[in-house]
Amino acid sequence: MSPRLLVVDDDAALNLALCAHFEDRGWQATGVYDCAAALAATAGAAFEVVLLDVQLPDGDGVELLGRLLERDPRLPVILMTGGRDVERAMQAIAAGAFDWLPKPFEPAELERLVDRALAARQASTAGFAEPDDAPPRTLVGESRALLEIGKTLARVAPSDTRVLITGESGTGKEVIARLVHAYSGRRGPFVAVNCAALVETLLESELFGHERGAFTGAHAAKPGKFEQAAEGTLFLDEVGELPPTVQAKLLRVLQEGAFERVGGTRTLETRARIVAATNRDLPAEVTAGRFREDLLYRLAVVTLHVPPLRERREDILPLARHLLARACRRLDRSAVTLAPDAEAWLRARDWPGNVRELDNALTRALVHVRGPRLTADMLDGLIAAPPDGATATDAFRDAGGRLYSLDELEAIQIANALRETGGHKGRACAILGISRPALERKLDRYGLRPRTRAED
Repeated sequence: MSPRLLVVDDDAALNLALCAHFEDRGWQATGVYDCAAALAATAGAAFEVVLLDVQLPDGDGVELLGRLLERDPRLPVILMTGGRDVERAMQAIAAGAFDWLPKPFEPAELERLVDRALAARQASTAGFAEPDDAPPRTLVGESRALLEIGKTLARVAPSDTRVLITGESGTGKEVIARLVHAYSGRRGPFVAVNCAALVETLLESELFGHERGAFTGAHAAKPGKFEQAAEGTLFLDEVGELPPTVQAKLLRVLQEGAFERVGGTRTLETRARIVAATNRDLPAEVTAGRFREDLLYRLAVVTLHVPPLRERREDILPLARHLLARACRRLDRSAVTLAPDAEAWLRARDWPGNVRELDNALTRALVHVRGPRLTADMLDGLIAAPPDGATATDAFRDAGGRLYSLDELEAIQIANALRETGGHKGRACAILGISRPALERKLDRYGLRPRTRAED
């Protein structure tokens, strides 16, 4: 059966032309000219894809988008705008649009987008989500905070402005960084570096590259991430963990757009855009002398703060549904839904690990549970509850009831990892997901030392 396309645009000539074009490609195309007709059409028939103009004679296209998605949350809706109004488009993307396309557009460009939307529709109908490595195209959630992030992102993305993304671990800072790149219009790639995962010498080589013979094992020259990013975006994750020597070299790149490979003398230039992220309070790190003030100013031209899930509970269920569909695809499972009591259970938790913890919890549930629906009992049996009826935040309070700071929580977790491994630093690094030099810096920062010398 031919897929069905709905075109909603009050430009009669364009509407007819789009319908005719896609009918020639084997679609069943229906054209309507206002919000009321679109609602009537979708009430009486199922469509695989909708092309929707932003400005309609009897209403706003973005508002109509919301009403269409209320009826069918998996309906791919492509917004067509009368210009490159990125802010308006980002509002639509944040509201759940599949994508947006500025007028005028090339037929081939529209065809590719509609084909992608049809594939996504067919995948979602089968109970699967997008491939895990697909670039993000939207912010998943309904909170005011997320909408404000989308608005700021829309203003900033098309420029060359450097962006610093802050927030607790697991809040989705890399997703925001990828969206900055996706809506920047840059032709180069998105290249990510975890600054906490590499030792200092390797981090320099990773960022700036090295020449043959620069150090033991450097048998050939290697370009660094700045060269690989080229005209694209370089994402510096956990930038607060950069050691002082690398901070100084990064500052020079930001000031002059130039650097040398490790062991090299030739000056190279870069046009890569820098987006950085941290879960640390960098102004406090500056005060403590651990981060350069001039580097902070260079990185934080615009700051995007991603609040934790406990401060935006209205995002928990949209995220849970999105992550559950994605996990179904990873595990080759047919569609699994959340029972009403499971939804209430998910919303009641604080999720101290944020989106990452929510994703892990749902994936773990899918591994252990068979059947088309997750209930609260299933989730409660698989995800440990706080002891003695305590709330989820009680484990993060001291004896006096005060919430621990992020630094205190990190120190506690490092101490736990060292205790777990009998003081073995190598295994503690593996548990914590950080490099050995990063662990050493944290041990000095928090005055922690393992009780044994089983370090390697």
